[in-house]
Amino acid sequence: MTTILAFSDAHGVPLPERLVAVARESDYVFFLGDGLGGLREIADLDNLYFVKGNCDSYPAPEERVIDIEKVRVLLTHGHLYRVKTDLLNLSLRAKELDCALAFFGHTHLAEEVKADGVTLVNPGALAYPMTGVPSYAYTVINGDKIVTTLVNL
Repeated sequence: MTTILAFSDAHGVPLPERLVAVARESDYVFFLGDGLGGLREIADLDNLYFVKGNCDSYPAPEERVIDIEKVRVLLTHGHLYRVKTDLLNLSLRAKELDCALAFFGHTHLAEEVKADGVTLVNPGALAYPMTGVPSYAYTVINGDKIVTTLVNL
């Protein structure tokens, strides 16, 4: 069993203590862009993976693929796939990379969607969330099983 904390769109807001605590207990920590400069509180973690968002100037990959147990995982900010319009381009890219799970941000709206055999997870945003409540995603992978909980801070 493997645990994943995923969050996005911090936009310079300090990381909440509760999020830092969950990060330190998780097997993987994914930051999905927009606020790369604000990860000081967890920059020492060896299990931190991040991608560049449309508001980031730091050099970082636009997307990453990571194999966790029996699940291939795509990390991206989402702007390159026009996720504010729909999730088709993202699900097609995940399928192209043989990923069963894709994490993305950019929309500032927490959601989990199943599309053509791919689970798409947006943890929402730490800064300026669409619902007014900052959130993150906590995912557990057990073999090829994926369970995600969207958590309000």
